Amino acid sequence: MAEVIKLILEHLNKPPFNKNFNMITFDKLEPLQVLQVLNDVFTYIDDKNRKDLREELPEEMATRMLKFLSLLNYRPEVTLEEFQTGIITGDRFIVQATLYWILPRVEQLKTRAYLGKYLVKIDVPEEILQDDEVEKLHEEYLEYLEQFKEVHKATEALKSHTYTTADLKKDISKMETEYEQIVKNIDRKKVKVESLENLEDMMEAVTELRKEQERQDSFKEQKLSIRASIQTADTQSNRLMHQLRELRSTSGNLTVQTLMQRLEDEYSTIKRMVESTLPHEIEQKKKSCLNKQKVVLEPAMTDDDLRKLQADERTAQSQLQNLLQEKQAREDDDRGDEKLSMFRKQATMIARKKQDMKAALDSAREQLAEAEAEVNEKKMEMKKSGIDRVLTGNEFKAYVAQIKSKGNDYKAKRSQMTELRAEVGVLLRTSDILQAQYDSIKEILMQKEKEKGISGYSDAQDELLKVSEQKGQTDEQKGKVLQDMSDMSNKLNQMIANKKAQLNPIIKELRPLRAEAQELARQHKEIKSTYDRTAAQLASRIQSLDDEVGSLRKTAQSEQTRTHFLHHSMALLKIQQRRAEDDAEYYRARDPEQRKLSQREQILAKMGEAEALKKDLRDQHKDVADKQAPNRVQMKVWSDLQQILKLKKELLAKQMQQADAEGPKVGADENILIL
Repeated sequence: MAEVIKLILEHLNKPPFNKNFNMITFDKLEPLQVLQVLNDVFTYIDDKNRKDLREELPEEMATRMLKFLSLLNYRPEVTLEEFQTGIITGDRFIVQATLYWILPRVEQLKTRAYLGKYLVKIDVPEEILQDDEVEKLHEEYLEYLEQFKEVHKATEALKSHTYTTADLKKDISKMETEYEQIVKNIDRKKVKVESLENLEDMMEAVTELRKEQERQDSFKEQKLSIRASIQTADTQSNRLMHQLRELRSTSGNLTVQTLMQRLEDEYSTIKRMVESTLPHEIEQKKKSCLNKQKVVLEPAMTDDDLRKLQADERTAQSQLQNLLQEKQAREDDDRGDEKLSMFRKQATMIARKKQDMKAALDSAREQLAEAEAEVNEKKMEMKKSGIDRVLTGNEFKAYVAQIKSKGNDYKAKRSQMTELRAEVGVLLRTSDILQAQYDSIKEILMQKEKEKGISGYSDAQDELLKVSEQKGQTDEQKGKVLQDMSDMSNKLNQMIANKKAQLNPIIKELRPLRAEAQELARQHKEIKSTYDRTAAQLASRIQSLDDEVGSLRKTAQSEQTRTHFLHHSMALLKIQQRRAEDDAEYYRARDPEQRKLSQREQILAKMGEAEALKKDLRDQHKDVADKQAPNRVQMKVWSDLQQILKLKKELLAKQMQQADAEGPKVGADENILIL
């Protein structure tokens, strides 16, 4: 299971999801959050699944996810009902199994979801396909599906071939050069062929060969189309004959009274089912639902109650153990067997040591789990930073040795490169010297030719040699072309004769097939006319009963929806029952850590926290209420004092202004400072 979660986290932490989960954070997710992660993966595959699960009903969410998973061709390991309830409740096992199947093949499923919109075939009943127009439309629909498949394959092939502008330019330049070469070759061939004597006869033979080839291709296409039409006619005739045999077998002893009797029997059975069996089943379902609701509505045992019962059980067991020990001690005293008491003491000491060792082992396991979680986190950080694994001592030594060997190889290759570069420089220098010597000798030769009066002799001699060589090559090519043309004409004549011999038996086979096709078409028309007559006779009689059957179907459908609703409610009740059983198991558990996992214990803990907070708030409120009156009096005193000081300040400012306006007085107070 750890490997499964590790693979899921590896894919979820990569683009395009970028969830940044680890083992601890992913394990702490609520069921709704786990379902939201699954829905985010669905949204990446198909954007129609972009929904907030908090605003969606659980039943609608389950049906939507089941439809999408069936489109992706997912087969769960559990039954469909268990899978549906697991999706509604957010079961970790089911969601993790689904993610483990989807995440490694996300891109494939994305294309599958895209193609599933268009390639899911519509199931048309056989009786509706008997109509010619509907059958033609269905065949066109299937043809369009095939065309869509081919177009999609072509687009995928084009997407896989990534061409750049430089590649296209290279291809265009190559095609232009090839085109020029082909034009030159055609011109050469024309020049060579124009000198032939029987050119017109050969051209006529070539045109006739092409016509025969085209005619042969058209014959092949006609043969294929005729075979396809014959096959379709065979299938249609077989289907119609089968329907005709069924109609004849059913209508051999069938009269209007028997048909009406049969329909009345069917109507009575459906009516009996609707009136008697279905209400009885629904009533039973209601009773079971009511019983389950009563069980759910009963006051559940809290964690405190469970703890009390467990404490009582422990005290009773300890008392029982003490009584047994006292009884055994009395018996030992009566018997005077001291060895047994010593052994009992040793057994009790060993039991205590065993309990201590068990506690130490549990603590060591917890430390090991924490260390493993820390190691996994470090590994995830290393993967995010691009480091796959840490090298060991031997691997690091081998890596260093490999680097040293590569460094030595690099130095040797570098020395070889310097030697080769020096040698290339020497060769270039010698070639330049030889070219200079050749030019000087050529100039001397031209001067000698001028002195002798035969300037240009050496150039003319070189050109004559080149022309003689070209003439020999052209003569050889002419002989080859003439031989090729004669061989080609012989081959063409032989091919024409062979094709004629092959076409004669095919044409002979085609003539009786045409007659058979005409006969089948005539039989098809006769059978269709008889079918239309019988269908028209039966349609007028069945129309009156269709309305009643439709109404009964509506009632049955409504009852079916009601049963589905009851089934889902039963599933929810089962979930609640399972939670109640889990709480009971936690209640009966001896480990206090497991008892804390029950809902009752969690609710009581939250209620205790709320009560403590409420008590603190009440104390604060009481303290504020007690201090409110003296605080108001003190606030009034401070406000009055502020008003007094403000008035004194204003009065002092006025006195200062008056003193400045009147000037200094004689005999005034000595403390006044005159500026």
